[in-house]
Amino acid sequence: MSEHFFWITSRAAGISALLAASAAVALGLLMGGRMSKRKDLRVMHEALSLGTLVALVVHALALLGDSYLKPSLADITIPFMIDYRPFWSGLGIVGGWMLFLLGVSYYFRTKIGVARWRMLHRWTALAWVFGVVHAVGAGTDAGEAWFLVALAMVVLPTAALLVRRMTPATPKAVTS
Repeated sequence: MSEHFFWITSRAAGISALLAASAAVALGLLMGGRMSKRKDLRVMHEALSLGTLVALVVHALALLGDSYLKPSLADITIPFMIDYRPFWSGLGIVGGWMLFLLGVSYYFRTKIGVARWRMLHRWTALAWVFGVVHAVGAGTDAGEAWFLVALAMVVLPTAALLVRRMTPATPKAVTS
């Protein structure tokens, strides 16, 4: 195996996780903000969310074989412990754990209470932001044009939906 196999695998999985998470968050915002009436969005949202979680696990575990970083299990699971760009990497780990816990909470929403689960699930957007910031701050491809274009293609529409969702609705003017 090439000495770069684990690094390349981790890079590919991290980028895949970022793209899938961006699409999942966008669909979640469309559903939550009732901006779309499509019934199949929930299935696509769940599939993208699960794909994101799988990609995140591959992203982290592949680093264990990286001969340059040589991280420990603690380095890839405990925020801010790794020596490589600790702040940016730590944000990614925090975001990853948040995505995992918030994503898996869907399957326990009846036990949590649907209203409480919806309140918790809103934090997913922050976890996504942490992932984007991690990719730009710690990603080895962050300065590459192809990466920035791909990032913009998924982040800008999702960010616009997030801003729209967070902006309070203004009451319509009454005309006489």
